[in-house]
Amino acid sequence: MMNDIYDYINKLVGNTTIYPRYKIDKALDFVANIINNNNISIIATGAKRNNTNVSYMEYLNLFLIDDNKNNSKDTRGFKKDISKILEKENIEYNDILDYLVIDYDKEKIILRPSFKIEEENNKIEAALITSSDGENNIYYPKLDNKNFDKKEHECKDNFINLIKIFKYIFQSFNGEIKELNEFNYEIIEALVWNVPDEYFNFKDYNDGLLKSINYLYDKIASEDYIELSEINDIKVLFSTKNNINRKNVLIALYKLRKYIEENM
Repeated sequence: MMNDIYDYINKLVGNTTIYPRYKIDKALDFVANIINNNNISIIATGAKRNNTNVSYMEYLNLFLIDDNKNNSKDTRGFKKDISKILEKENIEYNDILDYLVIDYDKEKIILRPSFKIEEENNKIEAALITSSDGENNIYYPKLDNKNFDKKEHECKDNFINLIKIFKYIFQSFNGEIKELNEFNYEIIEALVWNVPDEYFNFKDYNDGLLKSINYLYDKIASEDYIELSEINDIKVLFSTKNNINRKNVLIALYKLRKYIEENM
């Protein structure tokens, strides 16, 4: 197992696992041609957009944002409209909670129909999505992308690679961690983004991994856990809304640290 991890790190450093941009562009064009509506903006977000995907199950996320300011505040009708378009085009889809999943080019794409809103206090553009039970939730896809890109620019390859290594160890080497629902790919991405920039000035991945895990563990275990945010830097990561169990995340980080110490 130790050699497997080192081989994977070498592949990461060699940039052999980068998700090609042209695939995202093709997916964007494909969906735009189906929707055929200039008032709908399509924004790619998530692991494949960020080049941090290590699993086929990390789908490409596309926000379909209706720019019409006169729309209602319930996106479930908009979601039904998108479903009807897919049916008309004979495109199979899965209707899951507040999003739709389609197949394209042997991959899964998540479509998130949403309404554009601007928050009055800071004029930040956001996307409103109504859940299946009628609750409205706010997302910040443009800000997510902007903040992620800024972190990558400042921390270079070590930032991207560390996310991938975290994910790889999580998915491959510890079944007990997988049972903790709070510790998933999306949470890993956000946690590593919260690690201070100076922690990415490492030359040895073993050292970088352990120091990052120790930082996160101590932060989450302390009263300062409230400072950790989603990548948009607006929404608190450990909030009642997100329903992330701090104890389970700490358990997962402890197991990861123990595994790395014993095997690397």
